Amino acid sequence: MEKNNGISSFAPDEVASWDYAQIWDKFPVPARPSKEELAYLEKDITGKKENKNLLILGSTIEYRSLAKKLGITSYVADFEKSYYEILTKYTDEKFENEHFLETDWLDIDDVDKYDVIIGHRPINVIGQNMLNKFFKVMYCALKPGGVFYCKGNVKYMDDKDRLDELLEKWAFKKDREYPLFSYIEVELYFRCADKDGYVDYSKARKLVNEWFESKKISEKDHGLTKLLVSMSSEARFRGTIYEDEVKLALKDVGFSKEEWITLDKDICQNMPIIRLKK
Repeated sequence: MEKNNGISSFAPDEVASWDYAQIWDKFPVPARPSKEELAYLEKDITGKKENKNLLILGSTIEYRSLAKKLGITSYVADFEKSYYEILTKYTDEKFENEHFLETDWLDIDDVDKYDVIIGHRPINVIGQNMLNKFFKVMYCALKPGGVFYCKGNVKYMDDKDRLDELLEKWAFKKDREYPLFSYIEVELYFRCADKDGYVDYSKARKLVNEWFESKKISEKDHGLTKLLVSMSSEARFRGTIYEDEVKLALKDVGFSKEEWITLDKDICQNMPIIRLKK
């Protein structure tokens, strides 16, 4: 391998050794929050004067910037402090009034503390069969009337495989706003999921190489997409969670209101914001 701006380049059959945090600046939306999502959150949160404490699941810079902009005290909960430190280095912004919590989200034991909780794909990194416990922990941590904004990959009951359709539509579209990966990521993960919904990155890399060899994607898009699916099998990302699984996990938690909101439909058709009010 040879180093290039701190990121290793790799041979076609080689698996990278870095994790998401180390190449976070390379990921486009919807792997990170979009402008439309952030605008929605800003408007919805701003309308509630009682919102003072915000819990952010993961070290997502965009959410932390939003909290700072709104003048809300933020608590950032991540599994390892190294993730928090690496992502913080990607921005020149300072977060002096921010509190960091090194913890597994399932171990959060706060009660009635937060007015708002925000998570980008938290349901996709929670272990299988742990969703119900996860939602109960978030419910307990919210103040009465508090809101949990949970965004993640969800496959609906009547969904069909749209990957080929999206590839044909966006691969060489000149006026697209984002890299090709943005438009195909969720469907790519759906197709390359194992029986439990976890992404098979080896299968994804093979598919991406086949597209390039058959000239279905450009060299530039191949390079970025290959990089972003270069994780090893140890990177357990559950890219496919079914709608009925989420609904069942929420059934006995106690949220007073549940809304499924879809924004950025070109890229987030299967990434709803599940708005849960205590």
